Amino acid sequence: MSTEPPRDPIAEYDKLNSELLNLQAQFANQKMPQQEFELLSKQLKDRISAADANLHVAARKDPSIAKRLRLRSYNEPTVQLIISHFVRTSGKPIEPEFGADRFPKYPIAGISGEELSVERSLLQRLADIRGLTQSLYERVVYCPRCQRPSDIFMRLKCSQCASIDISISRMIEHVSCGTIHQEGAFRLGSSMICPTCKKLMRNAEEYRLIGIVCSCNVCQAHFEDPAQSYFCRKCNYDFDLLGAMIIDVFAYGMSTDILNEARKSLGISDLTKTLSESGYQVEVPGVLAVSSKEVLFSLIARKSAKTFAIDLVQSDSEVDVEPVLELYVKLLEATAPILAILAVMPTLSKKGRDVAALHNLTVAEGSTASEVTQRILKILDDSSAAVS
Repeated sequence: MSTEPPRDPIAEYDKLNSELLNLQAQFANQKMPQQEFELLSKQLKDRISAADANLHVAARKDPSIAKRLRLRSYNEPTVQLIISHFVRTSGKPIEPEFGADRFPKYPIAGISGEELSVERSLLQRLADIRGLTQSLYERVVYCPRCQRPSDIFMRLKCSQCASIDISISRMIEHVSCGTIHQEGAFRLGSSMICPTCKKLMRNAEEYRLIGIVCSCNVCQAHFEDPAQSYFCRKCNYDFDLLGAMIIDVFAYGMSTDILNEARKSLGISDLTKTLSESGYQVEVPGVLAVSSKEVLFSLIARKSAKTFAIDLVQSDSEVDVEPVLELYVKLLEATAPILAILAVMPTLSKKGRDVAALHNLTVAEGSTASEVTQRILKILDDSSAAVS
């Protein structure tokens, strides 16, 4: 009895997006009536949304799917800025800031040093695929009607008549003589003087707070525990904690292992753009299926029925031999004939060069992403010309 191989959720997601692009192309070329296009387009978008949700569920369960999604995401310009932030700050977390509207914003520095705000949804998506770690930073109360936090006020009410017009006084005990009174009885200007023994209390160790007492200015009730609720001034709506929207706000960090993985991709965007403009079909990340497993490269470029696999590695100083050995192992696993290039920024160690030469591995070095990209392009073009 034959069993179907498990479906690849990434391939399913890509297939649906490809179908949507084909559908849009048909409509643009006037090969489909508008009503039919709108119906089919809505159906496909609903399926894409469901596939995207399933994809992130799968990523939380399967580290290999999470890694493939991370490698794909590293090519996005905003994600590259996020990676640059963690490289530049040695892993300092991205923490939220709250403006007048009390919505959390996540500022990072742009390429030119200007401050940019990163969407929380993007940071959460990266956390879902294990690209970022998250830690609870704050909880914010949102109005259940307008779903906004900007006009929310906490209200302390009279426990009898629910009025907010109450007076709240702290109860203080003078430690040395045991007198207990409301704080106002001890206050004389900025000084604290015991109303019983008349001793001046010079520091906080001489008295202690033992509670509060409340009095209602409407019904004159006295009580210790005021009722609490929240009020949205935008909606003129009073609600309690049970009915409130409580939103967890996180700070986002990046582990050392993921940072080492992510920083390799900082030149991928430039490389992908240049290769695509030069007529290469580029896949990021590059995935080669080998029997029952997949071999991952930073990217794969195809042209004239020839496949090129590229691994990009970056370091603050020189790159050691480990990436050379990793690429060599990948080539042993790959069955299809490919030309592999190890792209290195800024330079490869002498031991790394020796091992690369021993195994006939092609290396492209450069101090900048642009320099490495041009050297890779020359290698690929020379190889394509040799084949033709």
